[in-house]
Amino acid sequence: MNQYRLYVLNPEEHVAATREAQFPDDISALKEAVDLRADQFAVEVWMGERLVGRIGAEFSL
Repeated sequence: MNQYRLYVLNPEEHVAATREAQFPDDISALKEAVDLRADQFAVEVWMGERLVGRIGAEFSL
């Protein structure tokens, strides 16, 4: 199992919530992000310093 951190982002790209969990692989962590997103702006999945993926709105400045 690998340790992942999921960040729920608001429309201003600020972290609204964080969840740490263990998953067997990246795909499982991304599936959890899809469920966690629901009606949120976006969720980013990180494994250490590696961005695994982002579910939801695209990054913009």
